[in-house]
Amino acid sequence: MSGLAVQEKQATDGPERLTISLKTLAQMLDAHRSSVRRWLQQAGIRPVVLGRGRNGAIRYRWREVQEWIASRQLAD
Repeated sequence: MSGLAVQEKQATDGPERLTISLKTLAQMLDAHRSSVRRWLQQAGIRPVVLGRGRNGAIRYRWREVQEWIASRQLAD
């Protein structure tokens, strides 16, 4: 099993994940946060803001991210 597959499994253990932070996703992909943000933007995956103002948490829908990761693996 590849390292990414193991990390994906760990990320989904327990209750179904609805969102994921940019920091967690960058760690999973072993890439810089700005690169991951750019890739998600290019893929058309929009962030979800939880809360208001400066303290709002920015997350991404886990289902959309999973589909994007799967499509990247098929292209490689």
